[in-house]
Amino acid sequence: MTSVPPGPEDSSRSARETGGKNRLARATSPYLRQHQDNPVDWYEWSEEALARARDEDRPILLSVGYSACHWCHVMAHESFEDPEIAALMNARYINIKVDREERPDIDAIYQKVLQLMGEGGGWPLTVFLTPAQEPFYGGTYFPPRPSYGRPAFRQVLTALHELYASQRGEVQEQAGKFMRGLARMREGVDEAAAAPPDVALTRPEGLAAGVARLLPHVDWDWGGLGRAPKFPSASTLELFLNMSRRAGQFAGGDPPARAAAMLRLTLEKMWRGGVYDHLRGGFARYSVDRYWRVPHFEKMLYDNAQLLPLYAEASALWQDDAWLWPVARDTLEYLRVEMRDPGGAFYAATDADSEGEEGKYFAWTPAQIAEVLQDDELTRLAVHAYGVTRAGSFEHGRSVLQRERELDVCAQRLGVTRARLEEGLERARARLLEHRYTRVPPGRDDKLLTAWNGLLISGLARVAGVCERRGDDDTRARALELARAAAEFLLARHVQPSGRVLRASFEGRAHTRGYIDDVSALARGLLELYEQTLEARWRAAARALAEHALARYARDGGGWFLTADDAEALIERTEAHSDAATPSGVGVMSELLLRLDAHGVAPAGARAHTEATLRRFAAAPTSPSAHASVLLAARWAWPAAAHVTLRGRAPADVLELARVVRSLRLEAPAPVGLSFTAHDGPPDALVCRGPVCATPMTSARELRAALLEGPDGARGVGDARA
Repeated sequence: MTSVPPGPEDSSRSARETGGKNRLARATSPYLRQHQDNPVDWYEWSEEALARARDEDRPILLSVGYSACHWCHVMAHESFEDPEIAALMNARYINIKVDREERPDIDAIYQKVLQLMGEGGGWPLTVFLTPAQEPFYGGTYFPPRPSYGRPAFRQVLTALHELYASQRGEVQEQAGKFMRGLARMREGVDEAAAAPPDVALTRPEGLAAGVARLLPHVDWDWGGLGRAPKFPSASTLELFLNMSRRAGQFAGGDPPARAAAMLRLTLEKMWRGGVYDHLRGGFARYSVDRYWRVPHFEKMLYDNAQLLPLYAEASALWQDDAWLWPVARDTLEYLRVEMRDPGGAFYAATDADSEGEEGKYFAWTPAQIAEVLQDDELTRLAVHAYGVTRAGSFEHGRSVLQRERELDVCAQRLGVTRARLEEGLERARARLLEHRYTRVPPGRDDKLLTAWNGLLISGLARVAGVCERRGDDDTRARALELARAAAEFLLARHVQPSGRVLRASFEGRAHTRGYIDDVSALARGLLELYEQTLEARWRAAARALAEHALARYARDGGGWFLTADDAEALIERTEAHSDAATPSGVGVMSELLLRLDAHGVAPAGARAHTEATLRRFAAAPTSPSAHASVLLAARWAWPAAAHVTLRGRAPADVLELARVVRSLRLEAPAPVGLSFTAHDGPPDALVCRGPVCATPMTSARELRAALLEGPDGARGVGDARA
């Protein structure tokens, strides 16, 4: 995510104009409001700011970050709060602060500048623009004094001002190079799209080829891909989950078995490490080390929204691994208790820092644990089981709680039974969590983002499906209640009567034209909710959003633009292309339209556009990390992909058949969709693959055989347990 240390955010108009606060005091972004007391004369991205740059012929200093970004905070404290540095910025630049979570379109364009410079990109993003918004220099974090192999921010500010004032031709030449570079990057996307595929994207071999390319990068000791830092990469893990469901169907080895081993190892190591919050539940953004021990402590809604169903569905795949389900259950509770807005949607993130220190809220010393527990034996159990040492695993001799040791090993070393250890840890956990709530908590970003909530609605619906299989009616009801409330909030507040989707809301104000990620994630979440409840309103809303996307975001020749055709015009209209921490709109939208087509309710033109999109991304198996969501979407075009239409007088009449389908889809070798159609006859099920449907079925046995054995005889892992 970041190639250099990220930093904070703050903002403010000149003191004589605002009495100590700048324009960001009224921003809809909590991140921007963090900068409202800066001595910097900050603007939001606006026509006012751009017009002033043009009128005064001054370069623009664009600073992009987000509220949970640790290094953004560092740069803010070191530079944006420094009166001398702020004076340089105010005298020489038009200073614009952007929340990349509100304006991913701006961030996406100017991150490319760093790629053209040979840097990895990340946040804080610091880019210098001409008044025409054309970039001529960029970087990420700049220190107040030369360090990290980079110049001091003061030096950069002075040198670029002098360059702009006295060597305008050189500035324009450099800006021209960047603009040509951006054009070449767009052409590169087209060239990559035209590359002949090695395998067919719309057959199982496409998924297998993508997973095969990832397997050499697996850390077979500690899980995940690569070494350090390590990110959850949820979309990539979804590839391994779906590959794990397929049983030895490919020549030249057994990719499903290796995929299953990778996924199980990674999920376990992440849970055991400090990247997982062992007291409350939920995952931090990423681990700074190879071992998942020390995280950057910010918690992002999008990570937890995607990891929640992964752990839940893995618990159905590996029922003997008793640790999987509690991780899903506790993450669900974390989201419900700590991240939910009273209106029903969910907040964006919590910070890594509290009281000016990263991780202070989460880390412990042995003495702190002893003081809280007031019980020598309980302290001994907790300190050992959670890996808390005098030396510490983090700063200032503090330890991040983890569970690297097996409980049986811990019990043996402590000289207690496993049952006694488990009971002691439950009591210790409850007391430590209660005490942690008395600490100063990290800041929370309370904005409500459509796309991230859409991801969570999907995740909650998938968890509900696992609960149904487990017979956990209480948790299923809770998950569906949370999903419904979030969906109702977004449809009421973030979707306008015209069909336009808004990106975010804060303090009751919905704002910013939505992106394809917002439309697609919300629509897919609604469709997932429909398939769990068979409540027609959710599918109708999903279809309406798909129709709006086709009208406003579709790219001629296949693919999707990040922005709508009536959104603000920037120096380029960026195409949605690659996955990042969240799946790309092109993958999610393709999946949505394929599924709606199987339901028989896709908007006009959906099939043709999706076919063109999959042809355009036919080479996705060669770059699976960038296009995991496209590979996942293409599964719905496999010949073995099934759709089950339940027929009866009302959804209540087909409840038992629905339960069978939702249970079997967790182990079926190909995707399974589900819908309901009113029918006067006795309840039955139609299983269709493409245009071919089997005869109506009325028994669970028939359904099981139809769904777990595709037309080519391929069977899923569930058959081995049957």
